[in-house]
Amino acid sequence: MKKTLSFALITGIFSTSFSADLQEIEKRLKSLEEQNQQLIEEIADLKQQVEIPELGQKQFSGMGYAASKVYFTPAGLSIGGYGEIIYQNFEKSSKKDMTDIYRFIPYIGYKFTDWIILNSEIEFEHGANPDRGGEVKIEFAYLDFLFNKWINLRLGSYLLPVGITNLLHEPIFFNSVNRPEVETRIIPTTWNENGVLIFSSLEDWNYSIGIVNGFDYTGFSSKYWVKGGKQGGAKAYAEDFAVVGRIDYTGAAGLMVGVSGYTGNSGQGDGFDGRVSLVDFHFKYSYRQLDITGLYVKGFLSDADKISLAVGETVGKEVYGYYLNVAYDVMPFIRKDSSFSMPVFVRYERYNTQEKVPAGFPKDDQYDKTIWTVGLNFKPHPNVVLKADYQFRDNKAYNESDVFELGAGFIF
Repeated sequence: MKKTLSFALITGIFSTSFSADLQEIEKRLKSLEEQNQQLIEEIADLKQQVEIPELGQKQFSGMGYAASKVYFTPAGLSIGGYGEIIYQNFEKSSKKDMTDIYRFIPYIGYKFTDWIILNSEIEFEHGANPDRGGEVKIEFAYLDFLFNKWINLRLGSYLLPVGITNLLHEPIFFNSVNRPEVETRIIPTTWNENGVLIFSSLEDWNYSIGIVNGFDYTGFSSKYWVKGGKQGGAKAYAEDFAVVGRIDYTGAAGLMVGVSGYTGNSGQGDGFDGRVSLVDFHFKYSYRQLDITGLYVKGFLSDADKISLAVGETVGKEVYGYYLNVAYDVMPFIRKDSSFSMPVFVRYERYNTQEKVPAGFPKDDQYDKTIWTVGLNFKPHPNVVLKADYQFRDNKAYNESDVFELGAGFIF
């Protein structure tokens, strides 16, 4: 009897102790599970912030796919970019043929919230070799505050919404190896300045209007007109400011049509205005395999006589330029079910950086140019393009060389 009672007592003690230990183990396991779940959630959140998502075919505020990437990614870091490698052969010219790592451009963005977004573009040009004309610079860096579809605010150094190529300068958006010349000589693409911009993000109609620092006239020239006066946000003189505006219609399938303008002084406190004014009409239309792009731009410069004296060469007081680009994808005729594309294209350009010059200054006919560009693209992927074109170039001084070009471009 005593042995039975002792055994029962010992069994009860061990049972109670084991039960207590089991409860303690269960508590610890539960605590570990909770900590593990919290760690999993923190890792997932961190991964979402640093993950670099694939590039989609989406545009924001008229910019290219890679430049728009940050707007369509989860909160946190976004990295994209584009690049261009080219070859040029100059016919009947003393200019040497060349190859060039023309551009490598990273976009770095950060989405603080759904309505506060940082976007930036850093440009490495000509291999970033200063001995070969290379450079590294900020192409844009700004903060967007997205209030609603009707009104949003951009602060910082931004691309001016003028023309087509200044916003859409990624290589898959133009057929030629180099950008349309009208939009580099008359509209000084790529063109960014410091300022503030108000813009919309509607379905059919969109507008933008902003204020930026003006040009610096000391960089104006005969060949490039006002392009050398861009300040690009680098210790930019702000004695003079400019107003820029744009309105586009995209309500019809495949169509974008609009106007844009810019006006502001360039004297920067040196005793004259030097007002630069630009206005352009532009359109893009796509239907099945057909793409048509066109632009006309007119420019004016006041005090062109004073500026010409200051810089030591004739700077045009009126300029103009226009082009029409027609491309047709022939790949469906070669292989109907192919995912590749092969647009062939032709573009006509005409521009003159000295249409009118100030009285008493010589006019140079070599700046009155006509360019026919023919070529083809091959796209093995929507974000990769191989290009070839030939430029038939003429000017009224009859000293223009034709050019054969090859190029490769990509966005990511």
